Amino acid sequence: MPYLIDANNLAGKLNLLGSSDWDQELISIIKSYFLERNQKVILVFDSSDPLGDRYSDGNVTIIYTPKDAIYDNADDKIIELMQNEKRPEDWVVVSDDLQITDEAAKLDIEVILARDFARKLAPDIEISDDDELSEIEENEITNELMEEWN
Repeated sequence: MPYLIDANNLAGKLNLLGSSDWDQELISIIKSYFLERNQKVILVFDSSDPLGDRYSDGNVTIIYTPKDAIYDNADDKIIELMQNEKRPEDWVVVSDDLQITDEAAKLDIEVILARDFARKLAPDIEISDDDELSEIEENEITNELMEEWN
């Protein structure tokens, strides 16, 4: 089963984005993880380059999405890849992005949330979960709702 991975999203969950060569770190982690699995993997990164880049390293294809009139970010490229796939139901998409996961559901593509996949890749590190609310945010929402209900 081939994997299509939202690289920036996954790197964020793995707390790699602060590193200057975080993309290379993620590529290395993915190559190691899939080395023995012999599965095709496509890692799609955001890029500021108008031309982008694409290359393969073993079973891993790395795409730096061009920043142009067609692609605003990696999400656009991931959605295009899903829509153009002849057998989308054979793929697995790794992302927490709602637009990507919604499109994957329409195409009957299995979705693994980036935070869950990050836990598989690095079970010993604390995974960033930006989707969770802080206690302060939870209290603010609760107070707002209580005011509405009273």
